Amino acid sequence: MLGSWEPMSEDELKKTLTAGAIAAEARDYGASLVKPGSSAREVCEEVESLIVKRGARPAFPCNFSINEVAAHYTPGISDDIKVPDKAVVKVDVGASVDGYLADTAVSVVIGSDEGLRALAESAKEALDAVIAIMAPNVRIYDIGKAIERAIAGRGFRPVKNLTGHTMSRYVLHAGESIPNFADRSTFYRRLRPPVLVAVEPFSTSGRGLVVDAPKAFIYSATGREPKGASEASRSLLDYILKRFSTLPFAVRWLYPEWKESEISRALDELTRLKALFRYPVLVEASGAPVAQFEHTFFVDKDKVIVTTRAER
Repeated sequence: MLGSWEPMSEDELKKTLTAGAIAAEARDYGASLVKPGSSAREVCEEVESLIVKRGARPAFPCNFSINEVAAHYTPGISDDIKVPDKAVVKVDVGASVDGYLADTAVSVVIGSDEGLRALAESAKEALDAVIAIMAPNVRIYDIGKAIERAIAGRGFRPVKNLTGHTMSRYVLHAGESIPNFADRSTFYRRLRPPVLVAVEPFSTSGRGLVVDAPKAFIYSATGREPKGASEASRSLLDYILKRFSTLPFAVRWLYPEWKESEISRALDELTRLKALFRYPVLVEASGAPVAQFEHTFFVDKDKVIVTTRAER
């Protein structure tokens, strides 16, 4: 299934389902650790350790995004955050079993703020609406419409420039995007089986758009040759490709094998040479809180499996 949709063998399906079960367990375990004062680093490292303990690898770094931070925050080498007394915390987790992937997320509300609770419920209800209509050859437009209707029905807005995505072996974003609103450009596009797809409704009380923050703690290799790169940068890139292939990785995963100053210089050079892709932290444009829920679906010609549903 590397980069193309071909029928899954029994072994491939087993690995896909195993990745889903491990990701679901890690997601729920991570959510249970989210309390006022919890450290993002401690939660993420616990989640990632559990994935490895279960025989998989993280498909990407555990994302731990609080309030207006929508996605792509994971602790850095010397950067960490703690959960405040009032918050909506998104825990986004991925697992890889021999390159077969699962991607799932949950929002945890801290405190008694009814607005934050309703916000999280709107994203959960949007994902439930997708589960209800997911089928072979479903229109992508109808998925986005179901998400937008559920979120708007609770008085919130979907985040329009964050999307779900198809996946293939070792490829987290395999080409097809799943908007969180009724996007007319997707009216004639369908999820043709067999396909593995992550659907992730994001809901906000703000503008419904995210923007890049200055910092980035997650990167991935692009597979491009870094012409003119220094020997140190090439050495780090070789290490990255060997350990992570082209899946996203956390800067903190390179430490302490590499010095922090060496990592910083090499990442800057390799990003400039387009050998690495940089994932900046994403924040809601108006500073409003964001909620997220996500499941991975395996859509076959005669069935749909929610691979990351705990009760599967």
